[in-house]
Amino acid sequence: MEPTSREKIGTVSFAVDGEWDMEDLRSVSESLADAYGLFYPLVAEDEVVRERLQNSLRKTFWSGDVESRAIGQRLYQHIPKKDSLRLKSFHYASAGTMTVIGVLSVLGMMATVGLAWIRLGDKFIDLWKKVDEFFEKRRNLRRPKRSFQLDDEMVDSTDEARTLVFDVGVSLGFGHTACETLIAVTGNPIAALKFLVVVGREGRKLASLQREGKLALPPPPSDEVVIKKSATAKEKVTVESVRRGLGKRAKKPKE
Repeated sequence: MEPTSREKIGTVSFAVDGEWDMEDLRSVSESLADAYGLFYPLVAEDEVVRERLQNSLRKTFWSGDVESRAIGQRLYQHIPKKDSLRLKSFHYASAGTMTVIGVLSVLGMMATVGLAWIRLGDKFIDLWKKVDEFFEKRRNLRRPKRSFQLDDEMVDSTDEARTLVFDVGVSLGFGHTACETLIAVTGNPIAALKFLVVVGREGRKLASLQREGKLALPPPPSDEVVIKKSATAKEKVTVESVRRGLGKRAKKPKE
């Protein structure tokens, strides 16, 4: 990764196979843009932009379904032009090179997540099954209502979601601090887990492209992933708050 004169912006080169066809070009472009759109809100330098995009993350991943295929694309459309992902050069040969310009921390996260899938292989598949089972048993959490009942089931769900956030997040290359911050950014562990599901899916696409020999991801940065919170980012549904709610609800009126 080579930084340019503007802080935080740099170039990254990907090795590409000389046997690409137009469908490969479309697939790679969409995968890179979708992953970029998902990660950018976590590191945006401008506080106003970061606040707006993280508010969008909270709404999307609490009320939305993890099966949506257009989340990254929608987020990407709201990235300021100066920070968008741009093609600097494309040398089509065997082997060729594609060089893009973008926010280095975002590009680094994309490489980290994609290579995590390649590094962990079948172990990651087993972990992903646990996440699928979590939402399969709690279909109401795929698209929660605006208001929800504070009950023992929600306590258990929040506890298990938090554990899975750290299991999946650390496997994808996020440190424990980044996982905690992600929960605050998205508002609660369940929404954070949904975010990681979508991020993991995009990372899996990039890993598949590398396995097929169509794209070689650059080495990930050695630094730990750092997520920046917006001013209003705060975990809103915690196990403690749910338990407090249960305690209040459990009180009987005085006779």
